Amino acid sequence: MSLEEFNANKSPVKDFYHGKTVLLTGGSGFLGKLFIEKLIKCGVREILLLLRSKKGVSPEERLHALLKKEAVFVNYQQQPELYLDRLKVIEGDISRPGLAISNDDLDYVIKHTNIVLHSAADVRFDESMKESVETNVRGTDHLLNIAEKCANLEVFVYVSSAFSQCIKETVEEKFYTPNIDPLELIKMMENEPRLDELEAVSKKMVEPWPNTYSFTKALAEEVVRRRRDKMPIAIVRPSIVTSTYADPIVGWTDNFYGFNGVVSGAGTGVLRIFHIRDEYKADIIPADIVINGTLVAAHYAAKHPAEENVFNCTMDENHTTWGDIRNDCLSQKGVVAVKKSLWIPTYNTTRYYYVASFLQVFYHLIPAVFFDLVMRCRGEKPQILRLYRKVHRFSDVLRFFTNHQFQFATKRMRQVVDGMEIVDRHLFPCDMKSVVWSKFGVNHIRGCRVYLLGEPWNTNEEALQIYRRRRLIHLLMLGVIYSMYVVVGLRLLEAAGVPDLRSFLGCTQFA
Repeated sequence: MSLEEFNANKSPVKDFYHGKTVLLTGGSGFLGKLFIEKLIKCGVREILLLLRSKKGVSPEERLHALLKKEAVFVNYQQQPELYLDRLKVIEGDISRPGLAISNDDLDYVIKHTNIVLHSAADVRFDESMKESVETNVRGTDHLLNIAEKCANLEVFVYVSSAFSQCIKETVEEKFYTPNIDPLELIKMMENEPRLDELEAVSKKMVEPWPNTYSFTKALAEEVVRRRRDKMPIAIVRPSIVTSTYADPIVGWTDNFYGFNGVVSGAGTGVLRIFHIRDEYKADIIPADIVINGTLVAAHYAAKHPAEENVFNCTMDENHTTWGDIRNDCLSQKGVVAVKKSLWIPTYNTTRYYYVASFLQVFYHLIPAVFFDLVMRCRGEKPQILRLYRKVHRFSDVLRFFTNHQFQFATKRMRQVVDGMEIVDRHLFPCDMKSVVWSKFGVNHIRGCRVYLLGEPWNTNEEALQIYRRRRLIHLLMLGVIYSMYVVVGLRLLEAAGVPDLRSFLGCTQFA
């Protein structure tokens, strides 16, 4: 939808954000970029963007680079002032005490902020306990301290994760009390003499959660829950966030995390065997459904502050399976190709862990050694084996989520969606039932190709020519390998005392 069309409509949700000042964390992240684009369309007065310096690049320079680089900022090239006039950088760091905000910036935030959108998080599943607690738990607590002082605050929104409560068979839209006091854990983490002790017992402490990410997300929700009597709050729990479905553009994504990494790995011929239960529900959700759903839920929470405003943003009402997604993606073989691929896509799955581990030797490690030898012979630096080490770490992290069934209640989110006015449904599409999964699969493949792998669509035919050549070589290699199996088998039969194939088959005539 164009900016002109969006502006031509008036709606309750859009009017709620119009003219407001929004403090946004995680603005340089995947969801953060989409929040920026949508909020600017809504006509916010200002977005206070919490950003830190990174690798010697100032926050302002990082912001300008993001605006120029990302296709999701659909109006930036023609109207840069539309963004620059409404984005104000607040230098800070969500993982630092007090968020490391200067006094002047802090005064400005407290004086002007109407809405806090907290989407920043350390999303690495294998991060240390210290770093996960600093960012996901303490960072949330310190941001709430600031929000408490904002005299004009209308709502505090925390973007959590549906897997924060993945230890439950069914996750309701309500608060759950964790088995550890988050504030006590923060104190332990800040106590340097006890830091080694904390890391030593962290694995035991995290159980039964599968990783520090899910665990600290659950603790952060408890931190938010304790402020319910001091400000209107909303918690939104998305499941595995993928590329956009349609808003503001089709198939956009900017990272290889989670499902995106699986699709990109399979499409480039890198990921060839994966431990997953194809018949299980795929807990994925398009990013624009999450963004619009969060903004709509925040509007609802601001109007109903006394309610327990926890919203599961998942596709349980319109789910698909991992196997169906796999088939949708494989349907694009020979239609979409990637020039920078390692080999042709040959994606296989198994529900058995030990089978997957065994096949990795043949599908991943042996080819990796072969390709590295070729690279050495060409005078290049070998890197495929190192790549597969990353792939296997990535697979290990995802295994818990692809081999367990989760049920997420969505009654409250459904109530909010059903209560939207028709114009809001048009401007903020977030009805999970509207997603056509086969369409999503095709667009996701193309989006990963264009936005993640950096290959413009007009190069697809050239990539297909490479794919056809490699496919022919692949088939010839299979023919040679299977012929070798036959020869070896016949030799083994001969060695076992079977004189020839006819006597083995018990045939009196062979014609």
